[in-house]
Parts: sequence; C-alpha cells; structure tokens
Amino acid sequence: MGRLGRVVLLAGPLLWVIGANIAPLIEMARISLLDTYPAPPGHPARYSLDSYAAFLTSPIYRGAFFHSLVLAAAITVLALLVTYPLAYLIAIRTKPRRRARRLLLLIVPFWTSEIVRAFAIMLLLANRGAVNATIHWLGVVNAPLPLLYNQFSVGFGMLYAALLAMLLPVYAALERLPPDVLNAAASAGAGPWSRLVRVTLPLTRDGIAAGCALVFLTSLGAFAVPTLLGGAGTTLFSMTIGSMFASSAGRWPLGAAFGLIMLGSGLGVVGLIMRMARRHEIAPG
Repeated sequence: MGRLGRVVLLAGPLLWVIGANIAPLIEMARISLLDTYPAPPGHPARYSLDSYAAFLTSPIYRGAFFHSLVLAAAITVLALLVTYPLAYLIAIRTKPRRRARRLLLLIVPFWTSEIVRAFAIMLLLANRGAVNATIHWLGVVNAPLPLLYNQFSVGFGMLYAALLAMLLPVYAALERLPPDVLNAAASAGAGPWSRLVRVTLPLTRDGIAAGCALVFLTSLGAFAVPTLLGGAGTTLFSMTIGSMFASSAGRWPLGAAFGLIMLGSGLGVVGLIMRMARRHEIAPG
C-alpha cells in the first residue's frame, strides 16, 4: 500500500477522533475559562479561573464529587463480585457448544434502552411493585418498603446498568484461559480456592482491569439512571453538571469546568487501575 493509500485509510478514523472527541474537549476547556457563556450582548466574556475556584471553595460541589467517586468505586466492586462467578460458570464450567446461548441470555436484557431499563426498575421497586408485593404476600412487612427514589434505588439501578460492561471483558479473559493450566494446578494438588486465587485471578487480571475501568467510567458519568431513580436528596456530580448546562443563567463555564474535572479524575483512576494490573502481571516462565 502506497503513501496515498495509507493517508486515505487513516483519514476517516483521524477525522472521527478529532471531530467527535478532541475538538469538543478543546471547546469545553475554552468555555470553562470564561466568566460567562453565552455572553450577553455588549458584554464580551473574559477569561478567568473562577469556575475551577468555585469547585475548590464550595463544600457542596466537593461533596457531590467525592460522593460520586465513592459510589462509582462501590458499583465497580459489586459488579465484579456479581459477574465474575457468572462469567466463570459460563466460560469454564459450561460446554463450549452451550456457552453462546447462556451468554446470550445474560446479554438480551441490555439490548433495550437504558431509560427503558430504568423505568422497569421503577416498576420493580415501587410501593406496589413486584418486590413489595412479594414481601407483603410472604407476611414479612405490612407497609411497603421505601425502595424507590433513594440511595438504594440509585445504587441498584447503576449496578444493573453496569453489569454488561464488566461481564464481557471478564468472560473474554476467562474463555482464553488455557484449560491445561487449571488441570496442571489440580494435578499438583491445588484445591479449588487455591486455583482461583493463585491461577485464575492472576491470569484474568487484564480482563478484570478492563471491566473495572469501563464500569467506573460509566458509573462516574451516569446521568439518566440516577435522575430517574434518585430522590430529592440524591446529588451526584453528573447531575450537578447536567443542571448547570440546563440552566440559562450563564452557568455553562461552571458545568464545563466540572465536566473536565470529572473526566480528568476518572481517567486518573482508570490509569491507576491499568498500572496496577501491569505491575502484577505474571512474568513468563
């Protein structure tokens, strides 16, 4: 392939990356440095760091930010604990000809829109929903449990929305695991728990790291699910940013600055996850 062919081949992806990713971030960075946007007629905007200073000086904004970080980390850990046994069961304990069908059963619910799944959770957790109806029928409680429009419903909805992002990378890593390695460990006298801790988990660390990175980023920036399932006391950083962009009071610079802060923090955590995964890689024997 000549030079012209390589240029034509790379032109499309480069234009997509620049136009759909880099250019919007540059514009957001520019807006975050303005004192107001859109600027009123006759009053040109000036550059300042007031939006970033507002984050550092406001305990409300910092509280929402750290709350989002902690919640995203908790969702990531829970998603790993839920999906790893399922992925292990399908990839290791299931015959190859049945794996695709069982994996498809887990993926099918995620073919629907995230908003549709959020409304389904609302119907599930409502006062007259399936959960409260079941526990009332069992005689556990007489009054419905407050399962909706609180931290529980937000966490449950975000966990459900993030499961697929964890399941697929972990399943791919487990499926690539050579069966001879597990058989050799068993022949050497290693029990199931020892094989899991000393063989399976280290050899699937890349898949775990990729799943944790995807789940953390999607959970940190989640907006639709916490907006629909959260109550008046639910204040996540993504919801704060969304309210700023929805306002017509010139708060776009604040929202742009907070968006960049959230993006930088998320990428920093993901970089730390990837670095830890590389640091603990098993050296080839």
